[in-house]
Amino acid sequence: MRHRARHLLALLLAAFLLAEPCLVAAQSALADLLTRAAATSDAGKHAEAYALLAAEEDTHIGEIAYDYALGRAALNAGRPDRATIAFARVLALDPGHAGALIDSGRAYLALGNRAQAEAAFEALLSLDPPPAIRAQLLVYLAQARGAERTAGAALRGYVTVAAGTSSNVNQAPGQGPVFVPGLPAVVQLADQNVRKDDTFASLGGGVEAATPLTGRVSLIGSAEFLARANAHESDFDVGGVAGSLGLAWSGDRYLVRGQVQLMRNSLGGDTSRDVKALSLDASETTSPTPGSFGVLFGFLHLGSYRHPPEDLKVFDADFVSAGAGMTTRLDEKSTISVALVTGLDEDKGDNPSGNRKGIGGRIAWEQVFTPTIRLAAIASLVKSIYNAQDAIFLTERKDTRMDFEAFLRYQVAPKVEARLGSWRSVQDSNIPIYEYKRTDWWLSVSRLFD
Repeated sequence: MRHRARHLLALLLAAFLLAEPCLVAAQSALADLLTRAAATSDAGKHAEAYALLAAEEDTHIGEIAYDYALGRAALNAGRPDRATIAFARVLALDPGHAGALIDSGRAYLALGNRAQAEAAFEALLSLDPPPAIRAQLLVYLAQARGAERTAGAALRGYVTVAAGTSSNVNQAPGQGPVFVPGLPAVVQLADQNVRKDDTFASLGGGVEAATPLTGRVSLIGSAEFLARANAHESDFDVGGVAGSLGLAWSGDRYLVRGQVQLMRNSLGGDTSRDVKALSLDASETTSPTPGSFGVLFGFLHLGSYRHPPEDLKVFDADFVSAGAGMTTRLDEKSTISVALVTGLDEDKGDNPSGNRKGIGGRIAWEQVFTPTIRLAAIASLVKSIYNAQDAIFLTERKDTRMDFEAFLRYQVAPKVEARLGSWRSVQDSNIPIYEYKRTDWWLSVSRLFD
């Protein structure tokens, strides 16, 4: 009996050792197939990419990465019927697969099955996706509703309540004494210009809408508000209202939006800043897949900052900013996005620092643990250089600002989400009055409406 058990154990071990190389080889073959198909599709040869993948369907059917790539290739090749079948296999194994939900909705839309397309887009909007994806979904949802409803507008609204604590509600230096070379002397900053910590509560909300006009063009708009009150430092209560109106064009591969944007900020209950801007942004409508190059996006903004209070007019400026980036999947459950940004502020208020040139980068990552639990992190770095010699500090101002935010998302109900998060901001400067460090902790609950 003991001899038979040893013999069985040896057979199992041999089977394992033989199976492992086969599994690695199969995974390598699939990775190579997906890479070749992605390169073919990127070259605009969508029919060839679909044929390449379809030829291996018997070998790889049921594997999420393969089925999703096959569905996308079929959709790009003008075969939405085949695409829906492939996406259905993905969703059977991973019901929360965002890419398959978006692309299956697009496939149903191409087939004229507007009801199923609408259901797919609504399901994704209920997950509160990032702004760029949300904009795409609203346009698609409006197209899905357009032919079946008198008012084909797609609406999405939200209300958010939050509470937390901040180590520096006024974003000020931590120390009062500052050496001023132009005097020369050590100056004591006013109490309101020294770091203050406090607890806070906030209320925010907004609505976004898209209405199809003709063909691929939709009218888009949004409105938002935010009010944040501190428990003790009411002089630094902040608020704001913002609105936008524009047009969106939805192509086979890209979504392009042009908008007029207005914003008014308040500080301590009084208007502190008005912003007027024109914005243009474009993003690919495909969804990122593991191992692919990724989905590209870019934007251009130009406008003005104006400050009604007389003591803040020194910060008046006209601005232009531009950026580009890419979003890609690390695996089936994690996504990463990177962007480079540059900008110029032209002084219009006799700012002692003059004009500002800035360059920076941003990286965002999200990990899906379960359909209801996600973890996200965002980090950014911006370096700013000003062109005027400060008459008091006898130098040209140079700032480096670093921001890091992380939050855990929990889907309490289909349209209710709770977030627990933290935000850390550090600005270093060669002029000490512009330096600060700030750490916020917060808990929020959001309710979505459509």
